[in-house]
Amino acid sequence: MTSNNQPVAFNWPVISGLLLIMAIPGIPAIIIITLVLLGQTDVLGMADVIHPQYLAAPAAILTHAMAGVTFFLTMPWQFSPRLRIRYPRWHKLAGRVAVIAGCTMALSGIWLHLVLSPNELGGRFISLVVMSIAIVGAFSVAVWQIVRGQVAGHKKWMMRAVAISLAAITPLFIGVIVHLVLGHWQETIAPLLTLYHDYDRLVAMLINLVVVEWLSKKPQKAGEPNRSAMSSPLCEK
Repeated sequence: MTSNNQPVAFNWPVISGLLLIMAIPGIPAIIIITLVLLGQTDVLGMADVIHPQYLAAPAAILTHAMAGVTFFLTMPWQFSPRLRIRYPRWHKLAGRVAVIAGCTMALSGIWLHLVLSPNELGGRFISLVVMSIAIVGAFSVAVWQIVRGQVAGHKKWMMRAVAISLAAITPLFIGVIVHLVLGHWQETIAPLLTLYHDYDRLVAMLINLVVVEWLSKKPQKAGEPNRSAMSSPLCEK
């Protein structure tokens, strides 16, 4: 309950949406971790899922996948006002874990690319590096905001950091739309599609950030706790 006895929203639509979206890479990551730890790829016809280099040099994929799974399991719950109010210590601990996992996931993505495709350092690698740096930067600003006691700024930067993180997944949805709408002209626009493939993460970052900025400007809903009632995820004692 808030101080004026209004119920605090759990925010199920956002949390459920994030869980579903993050499950797209999260569930395969769990499978990959299991198979790599078992040291085999022929379990239940999963040979096509496991890159041979995963077993030859497992450190990069295990770091990236474990960080991704941790991020998938912790980050969505940070957007529940009810959990922030009722369980502030849990929110603080889970927030720290989620931020560390997100930054680890971002940086290990660069490491994984260099392990799997050391000779591919063109546009796609550049966009990966830009996205990874942006993720770490956004989370760093979010942490700095809450250290300074700026709860509203912290919330906005956490939203931006998650939006940038999801830029790794957004191209899947864009690809489906492009195939449905422009499927008959794929040969004609092949050079444009190749360019997009190289920089799809940057395009997805832009789209996600525009959506987040739009959502952050929406009026506060009834039952949403005000800023002073919000608990800090990283600085509470």
